[in-house]
Amino acid sequence: AKRLGFEHGQLVDFSSNINPFGPSEKVIAAIRQSIERVADYPEQRAESFVEAVAQMIGVKEENVVAGNGTIELLYLIPQVFKVKSALLVVPSFTEYELALRNAKSNIKRRVALTSKKAVGIIKKGLKGIDIAIMGNPNNPCGYIFEKEELIRIIDENPGCLFVIDEAFIDFLRDKAAVSLVKEAANRDNLIVLRSLTKIYSIAGLRIGYMVASSTNAKRVSEAKYPWSVNSVALAAGLSALKDERFVNDSVSVIEEEAKRLYNEISKIEGLMAYKPSANYIMVKLENGITAAQLQKEMLKYGIVIRDCSTFIGLNDYYFRIAVKKPQQNNKMLNALKDVLSE
Repeated sequence: AKRLGFEHGQLVDFSSNINPFGPSEKVIAAIRQSIERVADYPEQRAESFVEAVAQMIGVKEENVVAGNGTIELLYLIPQVFKVKSALLVVPSFTEYELALRNAKSNIKRRVALTSKKAVGIIKKGLKGIDIAIMGNPNNPCGYIFEKEELIRIIDENPGCLFVIDEAFIDFLRDKAAVSLVKEAANRDNLIVLRSLTKIYSIAGLRIGYMVASSTNAKRVSEAKYPWSVNSVALAAGLSALKDERFVNDSVSVIEEEAKRLYNEISKIEGLMAYKPSANYIMVKLENGITAAQLQKEMLKYGIVIRDCSTFIGLNDYYFRIAVKKPQQNNKMLNALKDVLSE
């Protein structure tokens, strides 16, 4: 903020799609208490957190692995399973590609969700593929795969390891209708990643988990560094998992605000908004202005948006905004209207 000439708190970061209402008071209290124990080693493999996750989602502890954010697990998976050829669903989180490159995996195919035949292309494109990585809901476009269809694809391709990133699933009202956590526990070719970063607003603490068959979970767990989840993150994670009310209250407001933002943005000439499923909206500029130009102009109003040109599968005319608190959303909408009417 200072670098751009703003005081702390003046800049509203719509490029960061985490829950604007967090961290919760309970999580902050747990963090404060945990500070007293920082002289002690944390649990070697975050056992209490693994137990709490297993109980919450209805799987066995042997199916869950805790990580220093899901990033730690995402980078380990291609290395542990020695995958050679990969399929990526794009646009997608940039780290999928970087994790595969880091493991020297060859990204053989990229399937664009902008195609109406994306699911059919995925089905046909899996021949000779060792690993397929996709977000559900997708970031940045918000696309959600139909659960039964995804299960069918997974079961028809036992030789391919499917990694489904459910980082934003907690923003869905009915996540059970989409999530594959229970299915992952009894399939050797499916791993589901879950993050606490987004819904609980604890990005700085780094804690997440994966759900897999006991065999696959053991392989990843054995490849991890011990003590990768620190005691502060562990305390925050345990407190967060118990705070259902905070999640429900947050989702209620964010869901309504996402609908309102989508409707308001859709009214602005030169913009095409993609229907949101979680706490962010992807928008296409159709008036000749690039996302980079818009980003520069929005900064003058103290608003940061995400230029999506760095996402594979998108060009210079896409941007993403996070759903924030109502007052912040109004500020962003007014700035957007002002910039595009100039």
